[in-house]
Amino acid sequence: MIPTGAGKTATDRAAEAIEAAEKGFADEMGGTLGLSRAAKTTLMKTITAAIQAAVDEEKQQLTGAVMFALF
Repeated sequence: MIPTGAGKTATDRAAEAIEAAEKGFADEMGGTLGLSRAAKTTLMKTITAAIQAAVDEEKQQLTGAVMFALF
């Protein structure tokens, strides 16, 4: 039996941890700011999309660096 998450890369696990932290932060800030449920959801999606874009960019740069090093 393969443990849950065994097939995930460190980057995947880090992205998931960041996403969970973002959701907690957005919930906390949403409560502090008095945001509606829809506004909190939008905030979470916006933060998640920004982090995911950064993770994807980093993966792309790392892949390029590895490919460059091979040739």
